[in-house]
Amino acid sequence: AMLRLKDLVPSDRDMDFYDAVDLFAQNAEEASSMAFVSSWGEANPGGGKDRVQLFIERAKKNVIASRDSLGTVMDILDLKP
Repeated sequence: AMLRLKDLVPSDRDMDFYDAVDLFAQNAEEASSMAFVSSWGEANPGGGKDRVQLFIERAKKNVIASRDSLGTVMDILDLKP
């Protein structure tokens, strides 16, 4: 959906825009996966509360990276939060 905004991107920032959109999508997907895995952490073989916490921390890092990438997109498009 963000790629539809490509016509609003200044020509000197187009690669930054595509990189930020790509990083946003990658990290959002990974965060979703890690959150899902954490919900089943104790039920998985070798799982436990420590494994659940590990996957939650990974998801948190991905959410932060997604937020930062989205901030880059907003900056490139000169959008205010």
